[in-house]
Amino acid sequence: MSPSRRTFLKLAALLPAAVRASAEADPNAGMIERIRPLFKAKTPAQPGDWLAEHKETGQTYAAFRSSVRRRAVDSYSSLRIVPIGPLTAGQTSVLKVVTDILKPFFGLPLELDPPVPLVRIPSSAQRNQFEEEPTQLLTTYLLSDVLVERRQATDAAVLGITAQDLWPGAGWNFVFGQASLNDRVGVWSMARNGDSDASSAMRKRCALRTAMTATHETGHMFGIRHCIAYECGMNGSNQSDERDRQPLEFCAECQPKLWWTLKLDPLARSRALEAVARKHGFTPAAEGFRRQAELLAPR
Repeated sequence: MSPSRRTFLKLAALLPAAVRASAEADPNAGMIERIRPLFKAKTPAQPGDWLAEHKETGQTYAAFRSSVRRRAVDSYSSLRIVPIGPLTAGQTSVLKVVTDILKPFFGLPLELDPPVPLVRIPSSAQRNQFEEEPTQLLTTYLLSDVLVERRQATDAAVLGITAQDLWPGAGWNFVFGQASLNDRVGVWSMARNGDSDASSAMRKRCALRTAMTATHETGHMFGIRHCIAYECGMNGSNQSDERDRQPLEFCAECQPKLWWTLKLDPLARSRALEAVARKHGFTPAAEGFRRQAELLAPR
């Protein structure tokens, strides 16, 4: 090793971690550029869309790496799912599909806990916003008083799932889900995703919508913010129509955040997701994963 090279390495060791990381060659850089053409730039927000009502700055892959001091997989090795309230036969099938997708999406084994009965939820954490509307559960209570109790030391995240509608507090009508990064807990609802017991087609639609909410909220728990650069699974959404316009997969800025913090093999992940998407009949998503795998394959 040359004297100049030794000097450089000594100086680099004295730099803050974020500065060193930016100075080092990123092993993901080439793969990021390979898949970037697959993702469309974020279209202008329509009236009522998330970005029409919430001004956000977004988060690049580089910004994410500089803000995360320790990779999640260096501290945690599992995900935990906690059903809240009863699930019908169709909703139970939806949960199975969602767990099948979550495993390769994040590359961590899943633990499924016994359900939390609704009688455990106090009246102060429930409401009927309108006379004929179903009961809603308060997300802040579920996060801090129900799910935190289920968290184990190895859990990167505890994911609550319920058939009940959700609301996060004053000023909100509902949310599809909500997560707490600091507490590593999140909750999402099937309530606005369609009647999974009505038909097999509706069950499949409900499963895809629920999986989109699950991956989105879990992404937040790994420190990923809403995406404003591409059409992406980490886009914010105010309504079902807006969410249906978004893809399941994370974009070329957000997906590498998972590769890095969970030490994932991007090619193996894409191939596994293609397989599970085909298994459950999500053909457009499966084709997207197939194209992604082709671009990531060694040349």
